[in-house]
Amino acid sequence: MVEKSQGWQRGDPIGYIRDDIPQFEMPKCSGQHYEALVPDTLDLQERAALAVNGLTGPTDPQADYEIYWRVHFRSNPPLMFHSIDDHVQAKFWEALPLVRMVSGSEQNLDVQRRWLEVMLHMQGPDGLLYTPVQGRPWALPQHPEPASSLDALPTGDQFCTVGMVGRALATFALYALLDAAGPWRQAAQRLVDGLCNLAVAQDNYAYLPRNFVEPGQTFSGEAQPPTAFRAGMAGWIIQGLSQCYRALRYEPALTLAGQMLRYLVQQGEFIAPDGQFLPDYLPGEYVGEHPDFAADPFAVARESAHFHAHTNGLMAALEYVEASGDQDFLDWTRQGYEYARGHGEPLLGWFPERIPSRVYAETSETCQVADMITCAIKLSLLGDDRWDDVDRWVRNQLAENQLVQCDWIYRAAADLPQAHPAFNETIENVPERNVGAFAGWPAPNDWIYYPDHPHAWTRGIMHCCTGNGARALYYVWDNILHYEDGHLRVNLLLNRASPWADVDSHIPYTGQVDVKVKQACDLSIRIPEWVRPEQVQCQVNGSQRDLGWQGRYALVGAVKPDDVATMTFPLEVRTDTVYIEQQRYRLVRKGNDVVVIDPPGPNWPLYQRAHYRANQTRWKRMTRFIADTLIHW
Repeated sequence: MVEKSQGWQRGDPIGYIRDDIPQFEMPKCSGQHYEALVPDTLDLQERAALAVNGLTGPTDPQADYEIYWRVHFRSNPPLMFHSIDDHVQAKFWEALPLVRMVSGSEQNLDVQRRWLEVMLHMQGPDGLLYTPVQGRPWALPQHPEPASSLDALPTGDQFCTVGMVGRALATFALYALLDAAGPWRQAAQRLVDGLCNLAVAQDNYAYLPRNFVEPGQTFSGEAQPPTAFRAGMAGWIIQGLSQCYRALRYEPALTLAGQMLRYLVQQGEFIAPDGQFLPDYLPGEYVGEHPDFAADPFAVARESAHFHAHTNGLMAALEYVEASGDQDFLDWTRQGYEYARGHGEPLLGWFPERIPSRVYAETSETCQVADMITCAIKLSLLGDDRWDDVDRWVRNQLAENQLVQCDWIYRAAADLPQAHPAFNETIENVPERNVGAFAGWPAPNDWIYYPDHPHAWTRGIMHCCTGNGARALYYVWDNILHYEDGHLRVNLLLNRASPWADVDSHIPYTGQVDVKVKQACDLSIRIPEWVRPEQVQCQVNGSQRDLGWQGRYALVGAVKPDDVATMTFPLEVRTDTVYIEQQRYRLVRKGNDVVVIDPPGPNWPLYQRAHYRANQTRWKRMTRFIADTLIHW
């Protein structure tokens, strides 16, 4: 954390690299709103509306709505602060329009507009996005981290952390789809060109020697190729390049994505050919570059694999395969997914921050939960059915990691010594501004790590998790159902409004799902892993309907507008004993939903779901929303 402001006054102008930016109209999320009585079960539209608050609330209006990267709830009062890591705001830029499409929420549109202006102000003559130092005294750490996103310190007032540029590129491409008349397509193509000029290309692969550059900096073929964590940072960039190609069909983006992916897989020394996650740092690497490194109390972690950094590589490969149709990397990704899955708890969707987790025991970043859900979805779309993994993990760890109420935070901090915020901190309505955000370091049974842990930063939120968690909400929502050429396929039994049909899920009260048809289609519904086909009954408008089967999909057949297809099946209560970081937990599950975990957590216990133990559906009235523009992302 920065210790002094060095003469800075709040509200001082921020020195962006570009003064004049093109005018644009703010893209609006228009659509249809209507009232409906729906089962009171997990509803991702409601969660996306909360995520809008969690993305736009923890921001600083006196610093162009820059996010506060870290949030401490074990503080009296709770506080949040700026740091170098505010650059993860690029994840917020991409996630916000996605969750608006799900929810229709127009909360804090002024924040979104200023973010778009800031992105354009940050784009330099070479197309890259540069973070300003002037006016942001928290911009730089005291020392560079040799194998991180800032592996050197700038000599001037502008610098680019290249990894985050990948998420910015995805944002430009997304807005180009939402606002074809705006400056976003050109901004995306300029950013791709800037990355092409920066990369060192040799034969059929390419790499970026450093994760930090300054304006005008380029590299020659003699630059040292990156390995381990430095190579792994390319995962963010490859994702953005692949998404840009899918959205805009800009060929240089796909070409560079393929070249960088080949380098990462074949020479990066980050993920092994069999999918094993290799250590972030190679043995003995960088110690000579960083005199404090050997004495680092977390040096043991440098010998382990950061889960989220590695799953970024898996997501990069899946995005590239989806964009290019090239299946060469699919087996490698599948092996990496299985390796990662095997180091977590697949009933909950709990995955360790590090492998092996000798330092960060008993905590699971939302980042890696979201990554694994995303990988499972992308694998399923590419023909490797992982929908049951998605269903378990979104209902449990992802849903529980989202902050949906905050009164407990004040109670938990009331007896602590009074905090006095520094210049880069705020204590103003911190819990309320973070409702909808995602936990940074939850225990398996508690929203925050144990209060006696010696490291205060484990007691709340790091907002990279909010950006990733919010994006995962969109991926799940988007893929609850698919409509193509008159065929509606329901993949996940979760509540969802759509132009083709509305899905009402009674799970986990009872084993029932209702599909209320709006357009004539051929309907199929995937049944969960815990249901046998012979247990399934289906009625259409109250009349029995015989089912055909295609794998796990029940083939309902032709339905027309105003039909209601109701599928029912048994829903059993099961008790499981699992071990996470050598700690024993007892889970009570209805279907895939954990309704009790024992022992409970001490601060804000997770899985307080006694109402789900009832076998009768509880209902709620809500305003459903269907966006005019639906984007597969």
